[in-house]
Amino acid sequence: MHVSKIIPRVSVSVLALSILNYLFQVLTAFNLGTINFQTDFEPVVVLTNIFLVYIFYLLWASIYFLYNYMESYNANLKQEAAINEIRLNALKSQLNPHFIFNALNSVRALVDEDPRKAKTAITQLSNILRNSLVMDKKMVIPFNDEIKTVKDYLNLELIRFEERLQTKFIIHPESGQFEVPPLMVQTLVENGIKHGISNLVAGGLLQIETEVKDNTLTIKIKNSGQYNNGVISKKGTGYGLQNPEQ
Repeated sequence: MHVSKIIPRVSVSVLALSILNYLFQVLTAFNLGTINFQTDFEPVVVLTNIFLVYIFYLLWASIYFLYNYMESYNANLKQEAAINEIRLNALKSQLNPHFIFNALNSVRALVDEDPRKAKTAITQLSNILRNSLVMDKKMVIPFNDEIKTVKDYLNLELIRFEERLQTKFIIHPESGQFEVPPLMVQTLVENGIKHGISNLVAGGLLQIETEVKDNTLTIKIKNSGQYNNGVISKKGTGYGLQNPEQ
């Protein structure tokens, strides 16, 4: 029920309760023989007694409803947080295998071609997987740790794309003081390479830029892919973010 409907009903109920309380006091005083008919029934005395009791009950009702409202609000927040956590875990459970699969493909291409470089790539992949296991236990991580994982991932992709992939980092010096969800930036970078640069014969540039303003971290990830008049050429079953600039 809306608050605008509750307040009048509570006010009327509290007023009725105050009147009943005063009548009960009068009956009690009458039975005890302590009632004074000349002074106790003067309008000012009656109204004052009812008003004082009304204020008392109104304060009590306000505290009661405020307490229950806060309890309900906190319960809703906890429920929403639990739902968001379930959704995040479900999303991460799909993203992590996808990330590992692409990384292993990059390493596999080097095994016969350049064993030494393949060994280095395996070490980088090992570092990424180790960090990924640690990140899975956290809701947020330092931005610098996320960027380190992104750079390791891009090093693996450079093996596969070679000169077709160019990278550029424009990181604000204060970005390191912020925390972000694990694999958030890496996932968007992977998406940009898969659906943007990999579709270009000549390759392209992937740029990661951060800006700190008004104690807010803004992350921009750009790639050389094409976006045809706001129309997506094909439907997919994956997860993505709508470009707010389109």
